[in-house]
Amino acid sequence: MKKNPINIDYVMILSVLLILSIIMNIYMSVKNVNYRYKLGKQSYIEAENIRQRNESNMDILSKCIDEGSIANSDLLKLYKNYDVISTDIIGLWQQYGAYTENGLPAFLKVIKSDKVIENNIHVKIKDYISSTLTREMENNNSKVILIDDELDRFVSMYEMSEGIYNYFNDFNTNILLGASGEDKEKKVIKNHYWIDMLEGIYNINGEYA
Repeated sequence: MKKNPINIDYVMILSVLLILSIIMNIYMSVKNVNYRYKLGKQSYIEAENIRQRNESNMDILSKCIDEGSIANSDLLKLYKNYDVISTDIIGLWQQYGAYTENGLPAFLKVIKSDKVIENNIHVKIKDYISSTLTREMENNNSKVILIDDELDRFVSMYEMSEGIYNYFNDFNTNILLGASGEDKEKKVIKNHYWIDMLEGIYNINGEYA
């Protein structure tokens, strides 16, 4: 009995389509994994920038509060640090947006947020420092005397920096188990811990926004 050539062609077409579908799914899966890794890598770098710049700010703020004044040179350092921090926070939110758009909802880490822009208090602090530094330079002053409202602002800035510092330390101890270097980076990327860090910063900022 002869086989129907039409049936054979039909089976072959289905087989080819199935193979192509499998190959395409594998390709998309690998592409998605690579994309999410690059996303995590960039987010890790930005989170580390925030942590390091925040530590620098905390040291400067602690010193100037103790001395009752802050030199213009230190104001400039604060401005640069807050500029980087605010930019990296915005970058992390952009990465988070891409993360949620390209993942399955059931497996996503979700940040409960309703005032993302308003909560980026670092932008407001950067603008405040910029105006303060401009004012002092126009008046030919080499430093700002910290009294009354001026002192209160710097104390609040220090308390916020201290809160972020403590958050990162607790996270490294309790979640990352003291990991450092490449081991820390791999854990943060693999488990999307940068999202937890972003949420932690968001919550702390919300106390001062």
